[in-house]
Amino acid sequence: MLEFQHIIQINAPKEPHLPHMSRAALWEGLVFRSKFPSHFTPNIHCVIEEGSDSNFIRVLHFGEHVLRERVLLQHETEIHTGPADANPVMFAESVARIEEPAPGHLIVRFSYRRDSGNSDDNVDVDEYLKSAYVQNDRDAITLIRKFSLEGMPSAESRLQ
Repeated sequence: MLEFQHIIQINAPKEPHLPHMSRAALWEGLVFRSKFPSHFTPNIHCVIEEGSDSNFIRVLHFGEHVLRERVLLQHETEIHTGPADANPVMFAESVARIEEPAPGHLIVRFSYRRDSGNSDDNVDVDEYLKSAYVQNDRDAITLIRKFSLEGMPSAESRLQ
């Protein structure tokens, strides 16, 4: 089982190079990412099957693989993604949690648990996966910052 977490700093009053983002704008961007992941990772196609304001089922298509996930939203606090089916082809879950360790300081703590990609051939696939998840999250936060300044794209738009 691969398990790890990492943190991305969003606001830090003593670090002016980080443009300020409100919790609401950050939340809106994280929810947009969970509903429209192809705006962040173009090779993923997503279909929302059912849902409400606090949870939904999404089906991710990437290559020949299909992953069905339940996404739980705790308003402006946490997005939890996990298997929607009792016996998933691959177990994977993630949490994106907005934290404010001190007034004016916002961070996002990303936590991941998934089946290991390692095999017996001495290749550490899990280390590659960790690096890929971290880079994907960094890129997503960069886009969310852009969206908070320029406005959210429509669900149908394609980003270049």
